[in-house]
Amino acid sequence: MELTRRQTETLDAIQLFIDRHGYAPSTRELGAELGISSTSTIHGLLMQLKKKGRISWEPAQSRTLRVVQHAG
Repeated sequence: MELTRRQTETLDAIQLFIDRHGYAPSTRELGAELGISSTSTIHGLLMQLKKKGRISWEPAQSRTLRVVQHAG
């Protein structure tokens, strides 16, 4: 499935954060990276990416977000 521009930016931001810090971003940290203050907007983007098979995470655990398939 094709990604929207915003979904691609989100996927890139997740991977960049993991590359820089060695762990996944929190919802708020990801929002800061993208310039989005609404955590519900971030959650929606993450759900779309998960539905498209691009990311995964363990819901009950923090910082388990990972890129399964990058945009490229």
